Amino acid sequence: MKPSPRPYFEIANPEIPNILQGSPRGLRVLDVGCGSGTHGAELLRLFGHRVVGVDLSEPSIEKAKARLAEAYVADVTQPDRYPFYGRQFFDVVLFSDMLEHLTDPLQVLLGHYRLLAPGGQILISLPNVAIWNVRLALLWGRFEYGDTGTLDRTHLRFFTRRSFRRFLADAGLTVARHRITPGILRPLVPLIKRLYGTTGETAGQIDSPSIMHSAPYRSYMRWLYPLERAMCGLWPGLLAFQFVILARPASLLRFHDETSADTVPSDLAALETFSSKR
Repeated sequence: MKPSPRPYFEIANPEIPNILQGSPRGLRVLDVGCGSGTHGAELLRLFGHRVVGVDLSEPSIEKAKARLAEAYVADVTQPDRYPFYGRQFFDVVLFSDMLEHLTDPLQVLLGHYRLLAPGGQILISLPNVAIWNVRLALLWGRFEYGDTGTLDRTHLRFFTRRSFRRFLADAGLTVARHRITPGILRPLVPLIKRLYGTTGETAGQIDSPSIMHSAPYRSYMRWLYPLERAMCGLWPGLLAFQFVILARPASLLRFHDETSADTVPSDLAALETFSSKR
């Protein structure tokens, strides 16, 4: 398992903490595919949540250990083999932009229901393959994979707004809250990352320091992000970059009975490629 040779910029999805606004403080959260713990660190900082992370990448987990309450190297397609399986249960199980890296995301999702505490919820973020720039590229006959974004070369599954709804229905999830991340300016992000990666302190580094605290990013989040998000809300199927939902299994007991650990396939090859980026 080799790390990616390109700089990795840790930018937390702001809609993950936003969708949890109003929830009790100090929730127990499992971050599935946690990377180096960026989202967990934000949830701890903002809400005091206790976050446990699992990821296949050993270097990422070493960094996550400094940010999260607990962090483990583990195959997320086999939750029954987690070191804490059967001993810890969670109020929220978070899948942040990782289900699309799996060959069978539905079975992996179902396999984690056993880790939910009574009343527990599932938080999912997925990229929107029908975003405007992908549609425009298709009109010109282009479908090019890249190092990041909607057409990340490690993505195995793709979702539109409609197919994501079907996926949630197949998972037996009842959506309580939903949000989007805006995608009007998103196509510029790879260019910004390349420019940022060749200047300043991040040049040549793998797993560079986050740009989240840079002045340009803070200005964007304060002034442009709310406006961009409001505009994207008018046509989310076209303009949203990510769909974010908070949901609860309609019948947790039924899924506990029907879902067995041996039905969850091992996607180690795909996960090793994905985790090496983080």
